[in-house]
Amino acid sequence: MNTDKIVGYVLGSSVRTDVLTAVVGERQPMDELIGSIEASESAVYNAVGDLERRGLVRSLEDGWDATGSGRLVADLLEQQENLCRLLEDDYWRTHDVGALPRRFRLRLTELAGADVFRATDTDPHAIVREVCDRVERAGTNVHIVTPIYQAEYEAVMPDSSDARLVVDTTVATEALDRIESPGDARQWEETPVRVLDVPVGVGVTDNEVMLSLPTIDGQYDSRTEVMAEDERAIEWGRDLFEYYWNRAVPNDEFIAEHFE
Repeated sequence: MNTDKIVGYVLGSSVRTDVLTAVVGERQPMDELIGSIEASESAVYNAVGDLERRGLVRSLEDGWDATGSGRLVADLLEQQENLCRLLEDDYWRTHDVGALPRRFRLRLTELAGADVFRATDTDPHAIVREVCDRVERAGTNVHIVTPIYQAEYEAVMPDSSDARLVVDTTVATEALDRIESPGDARQWEETPVRVLDVPVGVGVTDNEVMLSLPTIDGQYDSRTEVMAEDERAIEWGRDLFEYYWNRAVPNDEFIAEHFE
């Protein structure tokens, strides 16, 4: 089965698309399909027949159901729809998604419901304030990846064993170069900190994910932030944080190596 052709075939008819989407969500008798889809009875019958001949739906005693192939095609259709929603915002044209690991780029459609917040020329620090407000409201269960040093962000980072922080290697090195001994290093008493080369900013709380990508020319963008509150997006953010956390060096080890 040629995937491009079969997906194109389903998309070539809104009725075929609606029928496949309907039976993926719930097994349905023909009369229910006819009643739920905005098309003529004959159009629904034809769409069901077309999908059945291509192995995407099957008839059971209690109604029409999607086959395994049908569910895969429906998943791909959903991803394409979500990708279109993402691309409606110019953010994805002007920022470097290549900074993300490929496995997370492939899942970016999970952020289809995200909002892009932008600071204005008259209020260039609006994003910094917004992020700080959200971190403070989140309490102690906050997980942050930061590629830059921002005094405001440091000030609101909770000192708690429930929180975790990944700091970019360059930021950590520059901070250590300004002190004379390991004992002078600024450390949270409870918050675990690790160090890693990180090109993106990520913030994950119980209720939202915040993402900051570099621009396509490699500059950090402090005036734009992607924020999402639905569970799929938050799960994406959690997984991304864990990806960086598991590859980072514990802060104590990094400090010890720096002063060797």
